[in-house]
Amino acid sequence: MLGSAIIVFREVLEAALIIGIIAAATRNLPGRNIWLLAGITAGLLGSVIVASLTGQIAVLAEGVGQELFNACILGVAALMLAWHNIWMARHGRQLALNARQMGTDVASGGREISALALVVALAILR
Repeated sequence: MLGSAIIVFREVLEAALIIGIIAAATRNLPGRNIWLLAGITAGLLGSVIVASLTGQIAVLAEGVGQELFNACILGVAALMLAWHNIWMARHGRQLALNARQMGTDVASGGREISALALVVALAILR
């Protein structure tokens, strides 16, 4: 249980950081709060849909599906976290610069403001 809580905390913290970077980069843009909220809502709805399907997967293995599912998810999570930490150590600064650039592009009219919602939704869904 503690392992799951730590993983969820880390993911929520990362999503909050990405949302914070985007919000700071677009703070003077009119209407950005609506698009940020739309992205957060879309990400949360996607997460709820994925979570609702886990029950069907757990039933498939005649009683041990939940244990198999948990073992698979924890194994995949451990692999993803290891890969993510290695990748972020190499690319984290560039990711922050890209998020700021996207905010600047939206503010200057180079991109549509709906791009904010897409980036936020993907950050939360991930």
